[in-house]
Amino acid sequence: MVRRAVFFWLGLGIFFGYQAELCRAGAEEGLAEKQFVCPFPERTGDVLSLTYAQILGDAVPVYGQPQDERAGVAPVRVTRPGFMWVSLSDPQPIMVDGQGWYKINEREYLRADKLRLAKPSNFQGVLVPRDFDRKFAWMIFHTRVSPGPGVPPVEEEDPAVVPARSLVIVHETREVEQRKWCRIGTGAWVPYSRLAMVIPALRPEEIGESERWIEVNLTEQTLSAYEGDRLVFATLVSSGDERFPTIKGLFRIWAKVRIGKMSGGEGDADRYYVEDVPWHMYFHQSYGLHTSYWHDFFGLPNSHGCVNLAPKDALWLFEWTRPKAASKGNWQEATKGDPGTWVWVHETPVAMGK
Repeated sequence: MVRRAVFFWLGLGIFFGYQAELCRAGAEEGLAEKQFVCPFPERTGDVLSLTYAQILGDAVPVYGQPQDERAGVAPVRVTRPGFMWVSLSDPQPIMVDGQGWYKINEREYLRADKLRLAKPSNFQGVLVPRDFDRKFAWMIFHTRVSPGPGVPPVEEEDPAVVPARSLVIVHETREVEQRKWCRIGTGAWVPYSRLAMVIPALRPEEIGESERWIEVNLTEQTLSAYEGDRLVFATLVSSGDERFPTIKGLFRIWAKVRIGKMSGGEGDADRYYVEDVPWHMYFHQSYGLHTSYWHDFFGLPNSHGCVNLAPKDALWLFEWTRPKAASKGNWQEATKGDPGTWVWVHETPVAMGK
């Protein structure tokens, strides 16, 4: 009964507490008129055109053709240790004498048992209606709700659990015994540390009142896109971890690359090489926003310094930001006539109060 009551009131708080216009992008049959944020319409299929795989193990031989291994022909090369991902010429393996092989480049084949196929994230951010100014958040972990701040969850056979990636309104925040709690519904409280919150930000004075800009909140691991002072889009990201922190400051996107490899790191432990990464938006030297097809840890730091995005979000931002991507060609730099979109990367104190 408690579980049902919690979710009855939580549902009211999310879907009927705030009047919001329908987003054109989400105006589909059956969409609630009072939804507080408007999800994108589901894109048909995967936005990624390639299949990817991680190379398992160090010093893996790459052969010119699948028959070479059994014939004793030397490999054309041996892979280096590190975090190595390749794109596959064909998502289906070639079978030779019962052994599967994948083609990774012209005259380059790897055994199928030396590869782990990627499972790119299906996560997607949200469009935000006009005049919506409430704090909202994604639940990062499956979380049992508590009846009050600082109160343990009710022990029962069927406890109320909010699933990870749930999108909730944060009605208020309180601190109890040096731990912050958020109310996400009537009688429903969760620890702040379980959330990634979107807090509408003030536009930096350098940015014009009609310009587009992006805010990356390293504390919350969220990204927000604005048109002037209006929040139009928000999502989860993965920034650099403690070893490889993301640079902070106010920047402009200086180049966009539709698809390209990424590599770096020093020594076997830190070396990485990832092929055919789509939708790069570089804002400071080699720091950029880009797709991450190799993990689904958005909402937590998990990069080598760049800002990782789920594929659908990276594509949306690539099309929304400036400079406008060239219809032909892979690389587009910003110009005086088409300056790059602003990117503000910062940390923020944990939000308190109502």
